[in-house]
Amino acid sequence: MSILEQPTRQHAQPTRRQAQPAKPIMRLDLHNDRNAPMITVSGEVDMSTAHLISELAEHVITGRPARLVLDLSGVTFFSAHGISALLRTQRAAESAEVTLALRAAAPCVTYLLAVTGTCPLRPHTDGLA
Repeated sequence: MSILEQPTRQHAQPTRRQAQPAKPIMRLDLHNDRNAPMITVSGEVDMSTAHLISELAEHVITGRPARLVLDLSGVTFFSAHGISALLRTQRAAESAEVTLALRAAAPCVTYLLAVTGTCPLRPHTDGLA
């Protein structure tokens, strides 16, 4: 059998795997509650994500709500950059005369705030937000 007589094979195109969307490192949700806007943070707060918290909070603060609530209960990692973001947010809130309150905080957040002696937020306890 010569080369010309060999049956030709169909060469299949290599298939690409459908890339699954990566799980986000951090997620921010803004809820406009009737009592106060609330920013819910979940995931990792580190040098690549912390600034997003203060940027969103500063955007909300420009609307001059009486109070802004931060929910940090879903945070899985919290670095010093997170503390900086909270302090920046607190300064922006104070200058706009907006009360900044902490609704809940994950253990990694409360631990780092306690160890560093930083407690920039008041606990939010009225349960309305």
